[in-house]
Amino acid sequence: MTAPSHKRRLLARLKGCAKQIDFESLPASDLPKNAPRPKLIVFDLDNTCWTPELYQLQTYPKPGKDIKLFKGSMAALHELATKEEWKGTKVACASRTEDTAWAHKLITKFEIAPGKTMSDLFSFVEIYPGNKRKHFGKLKKESGVNYDEMMFFDDDTWNTDEIEKLGVLCVYCPRGLSPEIWNHGVQEYANLKKSKSDMGRTVGMPKRFY
Repeated sequence: MTAPSHKRRLLARLKGCAKQIDFESLPASDLPKNAPRPKLIVFDLDNTCWTPELYQLQTYPKPGKDIKLFKGSMAALHELATKEEWKGTKVACASRTEDTAWAHKLITKFEIAPGKTMSDLFSFVEIYPGNKRKHFGKLKKESGVNYDEMMFFDDDTWNTDEIEKLGVLCVYCPRGLSPEIWNHGVQEYANLKKSKSDMGRTVGMPKRFY
């Protein structure tokens, strides 16, 4: 990929990011209050929650300037942190980045609700290189949540292909988490649970949403 093309792609992704934080205006899912909800929701970080990916940066990035949260990840994390309906759901991150120190630091800096950071929201943090089956094995052991009661958002089909085999519902977000993908994912989880369907699959949106 040429440098100009690479830069254009980064700029396009940044357009979908949250700018000046206005928590009151963030969209929320329209999941009914009594709908089935996951006991554990797991988020990838690079190109799912934030952009650019850490390997693309030369020095530690300044949150909100050099690296930004996608609007959908901000909306999802804010909803999980503030809405009573999600009180019974725990939240985690699972990342394969090699820039582990940067990732650990960034989740303590990004505010997703007044006075609350990503780190405050995450009950479990798995950030290290390797197959994400290892990440999820630890998450299952530490949380006590079965795989079929988890949800996983990731931009990489290599990861979703591996994790759906465990019985986890995966949501594909190739250009970062958008409000539409967040809403679609939780709706799909509720529908599958209601119909008592197998949860081990990957769902996504029509191409026009990517």
